[in-house]
Amino acid sequence: MTAYEAMIKTNHHLIKGGTLNDAQKAKITRFLLAEKEKRKYTGQWMEARTAYPIFFAPPYVKKKLQTVVPASPKTHIFADNAYEFEILRLLQLFSADFTKNGTYPDLIDRGELSRMFEMTAARLKQTCFGYQSCHYAECFEAGLSVLRFVSINEPVDEPWLDKQLTMYNKHFADHKRHSGVQKYFWFILSQMPYEYAEPQILRQRDAIVEQLSRSFLNRDGGCEIPVYVMRNTLARLPEFEHIKNRQPFTDAKSGRLRFF
Repeated sequence: MTAYEAMIKTNHHLIKGGTLNDAQKAKITRFLLAEKEKRKYTGQWMEARTAYPIFFAPPYVKKKLQTVVPASPKTHIFADNAYEFEILRLLQLFSADFTKNGTYPDLIDRGELSRMFEMTAARLKQTCFGYQSCHYAECFEAGLSVLRFVSINEPVDEPWLDKQLTMYNKHFADHKRHSGVQKYFWFILSQMPYEYAEPQILRQRDAIVEQLSRSFLNRDGGCEIPVYVMRNTLARLPEFEHIKNRQPFTDAKSGRLRFF
């Protein structure tokens, strides 16, 4: 299993409501940390060094790696940054759990973890898509991955978060977007601190309900994760809290996946 596969499978397990014990979290942590700084960028990537990850870069492949949702990024800037940010989030999440449970293993140096977040933030603030609200061409999707990073950082940089949210809300409708882009935004909202997520979820409420009311082609379970993401996002609102444990099901007549 690659680090990418481990990151994806761990996220999908958690999105579906699964749990992990400390031993499993420690195993995943060791596996992910073994990838730290393993790959170095060369050539044209070095010329735009701030655009790409410092600590966790996926193995080079011509085909961009899908995001957790999944969405299919158009560029390596989006794909590679999304990969690093998800690993950083898992390390932060597990670190907090270890501390809370009093079972902190000799795995994650909390000072080093903070340094990784600080250096990544400094890197992104040097990019047009990460801090200057550039929304043209590849920058829109890349900026969405930065929103993901800012929303998982501790503490949240509220002005920066607001800037990235404004960019999304203002420019999403500028062009026809792949449906995965919108679902990636909903994924961010499903895990963003609630005080920031609530007004955004309220804006997206009807669109999410409309999507969840549809049926989905159930091909090898490939459409399940977006359904769980939409459920998790909507269930954060008090009026939909009752659906937080509801599971999607396969319609007996059509064979398609449904939620309502």
